[in-house]
Amino acid sequence: MLEYRIGTLASHSALGILAGARAEGFKTILFSPTQRRKRVYDNFNAADETIVLENGYHDLLHVCDDQTILIPHGSFVSYLPLDEFLRAPLKIFGTRELLRWESDRDLKSELMKDAGLRVPAETTEPDRVKFPCIVKYHGARGGKGFFVSKNKQDLNSKLTGEPAVIQHYISGVKVYVTYFRSIMRDRLEIFGTDIRYESSVDAKLHFDDNPSFTIVGNLPMILRESLLEEYLAMGEQFVEAVQRKVGVPMVGPFCLETIIDENLKIHTFEFSGRIVAGTNLYIPHSPYSYLYFGKEMWMGKRIALEVREASENAQIDQICV
Repeated sequence: MLEYRIGTLASHSALGILAGARAEGFKTILFSPTQRRKRVYDNFNAADETIVLENGYHDLLHVCDDQTILIPHGSFVSYLPLDEFLRAPLKIFGTRELLRWESDRDLKSELMKDAGLRVPAETTEPDRVKFPCIVKYHGARGGKGFFVSKNKQDLNSKLTGEPAVIQHYISGVKVYVTYFRSIMRDRLEIFGTDIRYESSVDAKLHFDDNPSFTIVGNLPMILRESLLEEYLAMGEQFVEAVQRKVGVPMVGPFCLETIIDENLKIHTFEFSGRIVAGTNLYIPHSPYSYLYFGKEMWMGKRIALEVREASENAQIDQICV
């Protein structure tokens, strides 16, 4: 019997996380914000135990025990009091401090640039904008509230006064590449690629229409193989930058969110320092994960495999940093 159980919040990529944990022999626990949400996951028989957080997400800090390894996803960044969560004596899989860098657009940009990635020009000053542009707010909002502008008058009419980053809008194909940095096997894996389907913006994009960038789902994608060389190098550079700037190793899943322009130049406009929802596509496996393992291996199962190998070697502290 494994010493630990695996838990997460009832949202985002919980189904894949919990299914993967069970596949690797772990007991599972789910933390749900409402009874209504619990019913959805009960319908899939997702967890061995579900706890409803009667007073909201903040309750997680008080009801999670030291035998549970939490797998963070986008809802942890969006809904938890992040500073308190990261200080709490909880076992959190991955590089927990990277969640803070992800949630702060200034730190996020600093890390991507330090990694040597090609980042679109950005500013916080409207008078210095290069058009067309996209305005993004802090935190993992799934694109909610973002907007594009084609000129200064349009931009000024849409700004709300909330702190935001204004980024040059690059035209091209949006490609989200998920990686897994394995401490136990000392390697970086390109795990899968996807395209996000973003509400009305993916139906059509006219700058006069004020399109929505709210993510509603993900579409599978496979890269032309000639691009894999650069994406592997980008992932390696990011891992090195995390060690250098954040001061701790990169552990587990992360995603580089990119645009490939008409000249096949890759621009990185975001990163996520944990599992992303695009991995939900690849149960039981992606084309890439199958090449690594020759069997079923989705991201939730890959995380659980890393936890199991660390547990069996008494190295949990190496994967919860």
